[in-house]
Amino acid sequence: MPRIPSVTREDLSSDDQAYYDQIVEKRGRAAGPYGVMLHSPKLAGRMGATGSYLRFECEIENTLKEVVIMTTTREARAQYAFTAHERLAREAGVSEGTIKIITEGTAPAGLSGDDALLVRYTQELLRNHSVSSPTFDAMRDRFGEQGIIDITGLIGHYLSVAQFLNAFEVELPEGVTPVLPV
Repeated sequence: MPRIPSVTREDLSSDDQAYYDQIVEKRGRAAGPYGVMLHSPKLAGRMGATGSYLRFECEIENTLKEVVIMTTTREARAQYAFTAHERLAREAGVSEGTIKIITEGTAPAGLSGDDALLVRYTQELLRNHSVSSPTFDAMRDRFGEQGIIDITGLIGHYLSVAQFLNAFEVELPEGVTPVLPV
């Protein structure tokens, strides 16, 4: 049972319903982390806008974004987000092998190219709270300055989402099977 209930549109003032509508417009619904965040509508709106840019507008390929999101939510042990993005990663074209390796927690071993680089960068940042010079330089060489900024923003955004999910014990929707090993 979640620690606080999700907010419905009717729970919000007429002014705050705009934040709810903004989230639904981009995501199709206001559930999961956004259902909880809407207890602070302005925060939810700003988080939603940041997430929309990172997921739908920045120029990093969708397959690579999903590798970063899966790695971030795996590191944060955020079952809800990991389960949702395991499906989205598959739909984006992330290979079954990459999905399996990230799910099992053995990455970056067994990965190569961009997948290995992105997993290594994400893990170094989240585990060490810093990134080694060789990893940073490889990221900048491959993705450029804006790319590395957007990727770092993606990591930070999904780490924040994971913290909301974990702190408030947001549950998977009924009938959805968790995929992250516990």
